[in-house]
Amino acid sequence: MGTIKGRIGGSIGGYDLNANVTETRITGRIGGLIFGSDINLEYSIEEGYIRGRIGGVFIGRDVTGEISRDSVSARIGGAVDGNTLELYVRDKTVHGRCGGEVVGFDIDVQFEGNSAVGRLGGDFIGMDIRAEIADVEPIIAAVMFAITYYIYKVNHRNSGGSSGSK
Repeated sequence: MGTIKGRIGGSIGGYDLNANVTETRITGRIGGLIFGSDINLEYSIEEGYIRGRIGGVFIGRDVTGEISRDSVSARIGGAVDGNTLELYVRDKTVHGRCGGEVVGFDIDVQFEGNSAVGRLGGDFIGMDIRAEIADVEPIIAAVMFAITYYIYKVNHRNSGGSSGSK
């Protein structure tokens, strides 16, 4: 079983990511025990799909899309209030975008050994990634980083922009 453990954003204004990854499932938690979202995804790189839910049955976001070792094309959330996630792997880096050209964020994550570092968003508005990964494909880890930042942005948009840690 693989693991992803890290932080998206700083110690005050960010979210923890703790995920367990098997050959077919990603489970765990984004955020803390009280303010956070459960991870319940299934995937198959061989069959080319990723699907499931972030959050609970009533309050949460669906994830559906296509995945390979080199790329992801998925949707987080619904047709109206969701974002498209497009990622691709080049060498030891995953690049891409979540959302459209105007409303969305860039993804740039470098993998070296069991470490992942990078940036979600732009140079000025965005969050850093610092994580430890073990036995997880870089594309899977990058999907989880992007979903974590997406959930952070949605929760802060819905709460009026407060910057408390969750």
